[in-house]
Order: sequence, then structure tokens, then C-alpha cells
Amino acid sequence: MPTLTLEFQADPRLSKNSISRANWRDTMRHKSNARDTAAIIGLNEVNKGWKTPKTCNVEVRQYWCGKPYDWDGLATLTGPIIDGLVDAGVLPEDDSPNHILQYSMSAERVSKRPDSKIAVTIIPVSI
Repeated sequence: MPTLTLEFQADPRLSKNSISRANWRDTMRHKSNARDTAAIIGLNEVNKGWKTPKTCNVEVRQYWCGKPYDWDGLATLTGPIIDGLVDAGVLPEDDSPNHILQYSMSAERVSKRPDSKIAVTIIPVSI
């Protein structure tokens, strides 16, 4: 079964520290934008033939320059992306551990800020 890796620019306004300082309207707008962007990228993969797995594992990798997000900050930032991928049909429902069996996070330092990104890899377990 093939894996799928999708890359996104991290929106620092969605980290837990930024959310705690922001107005809720601004936060909701940024979450909505991230979710919509992920859904568009996901729909492109579905149109190329990606089949939604019944169960899968999800790996989130941050490529950082400067200072990395801590794990809970990365999870907060990635939440709208995961929701957008569910909306697009790239991922199965994420509200139950019966579909996404495992999440993992890792980090890798990059030398240039333009190379900073978040990569989400979907590893199908069963189709």
C-alpha cells in the first residue's frame, strides 16, 4: 500500500502560544484557512487516485529553522490540517482511534527559513 506525504507551510498563529493571546475571531479565521487549504491539497490527491484507507497511521514531521514548536504546540497547529484532510477524504474519520491507529511526531532542523514546513504522512494499514 502506498503512503502519501503532504507538505504545508506552518501558520505560527495556530500554535498554542499564539492562540492563547489572540482574539477568538482571528483564531477561528486562521483555523478555517488552514483547514480549507489542507482540503484543497487533499482533494487534489483524491482526484489523482488516492483511496481513503479504513485504518492508517499518521506521521507529522516539522522542518524547523530558528526555534522548533514543542509537541503540544505542533499538535495544535496540525489539528486544522488533519481536519481538512478528513474533509477531503484523504484520511478516514479522525474522531475515533478505530480509524487513525497511531499519531507520531518528529522534528528536523533545516538551514534556511524558507525550507521550514510541516509534512503529514499517511501510512495505510488497511484499505
